[in-house]
Amino acid sequence: MKKVGHKIAWCIGLLLLAHKAEAELPQVGALLPAVKVQRGGEIILNQGGEVRQSWQPSWPQSRPQLIIHVAGRLVAKQQLEPVVAQLSRTQWVSQRVDMTTIINTDDSIWGSAPFVEHSILNSKKHSPISHFVLDSSGVVAHRWQLQAESAAIIATTGQGKVIFFQQAPFSAVSIQRLLNLLQQKAKNDLNSSFH
Repeated sequence: MKKVGHKIAWCIGLLLLAHKAEAELPQVGALLPAVKVQRGGEIILNQGGEVRQSWQPSWPQSRPQLIIHVAGRLVAKQQLEPVVAQLSRTQWVSQRVDMTTIINTDDSIWGSAPFVEHSILNSKKHSPISHFVLDSSGVVAHRWQLQAESAAIIATTGQGKVIFFQQAPFSAVSIQRLLNLLQQKAKNDLNSSFH
């Protein structure tokens, strides 16, 4: 009986180790860990309404990428308010940076996911060029080891190399650092496209 218990514990340990091995915190200077959202997906508007398609970050891109990950909760949305306010005041960001917002509806208050999705669909209709991804299974939060009930910001080069990563809270200093890095990268990408 003891042998069976040890074997079961050993198998569970291996499964947990394999599960943990899939998760990887984004590291500045490294490539963004690959991930694919299949449950939910990116919202695409067309003439018949909206469709969802699987999403994954892909490279190379012609511009730096700004990825905002947010739990489907009011508290997480509030954590992002200073970031969103600063981005909206900085006009060059929308012209020179590709932005994707991932909403983790798996991390929302029970029963509120449909309301969160409706709100995101309205945001997509008001800003059709923005990318909105609904992550119904929380795969991105798990893969990137992001804090629950919170928000995170990741900026990458057009080649997928992480240049900024921070989880909430966001100070004025860190937001400015993010903007400086994005501006520098956008200038470098623009200059390299002319050579």
